[in-house]
Amino acid sequence: MAGEDKFKQFDFHLRSLSSSARDSNFVTDPASDPSVLNSVKSLCDLCRSEKSEDLIARVYPHLNRIFQRCLSSISQSQTSNGLLLLAILQFFLDFGDVVLHDADPNLRTFFKSCLSREFADPVVAEATLDFLNANKKKFSSSFPTLLPQFFPLLLKLIAWNGEKLEKAFHRVFPGLISQGSFLPLFPSIVDFPSECVTLCLSC
Repeated sequence: MAGEDKFKQFDFHLRSLSSSARDSNFVTDPASDPSVLNSVKSLCDLCRSEKSEDLIARVYPHLNRIFQRCLSSISQSQTSNGLLLLAILQFFLDFGDVVLHDADPNLRTFFKSCLSREFADPVVAEATLDFLNANKKKFSSSFPTLLPQFFPLLLKLIAWNGEKLEKAFHRVFPGLISQGSFLPLFPSIVDFPSECVTLCLSC
């Protein structure tokens, strides 16, 4: 790693995550502390820039524990968990081969447990579409059946958040269609206008 400052940054953020990952030191869910998200993003950036398997291996167990802690507290949480979970998922996608981590269960859990609750949050919705667009090739090659499975949820996301996210959703849309998936998805597409009306009336 080039420069003593980077070593200091790495150690600082790693200590922050280590503290957050320990149940005894964290009363509420990790997402309630904004510094956790900052540390996750900073460590991900350092791992990318340094391309060090040792650094990646040191970060991984802390992120894995924090991910599980977020999920265990999500039903009682008053804080949005979406951005933190997306940042950790990006680490799993970028470095899963290095640490032998299959991100498929984490991705499915994010959609089922987090996005199903937070789809109406415009910040989480936009970040989710940005995440899906940034990782289109990875999803296509490694998780080809995942997005079609959650097509109705993504339709609900775009119906709730409107035109602002329309272009981002159009870029994601091809990844929602896989071999044999169109017929199961067709009813959701047909029902989309009425779902928009229903969501508007519920506001």
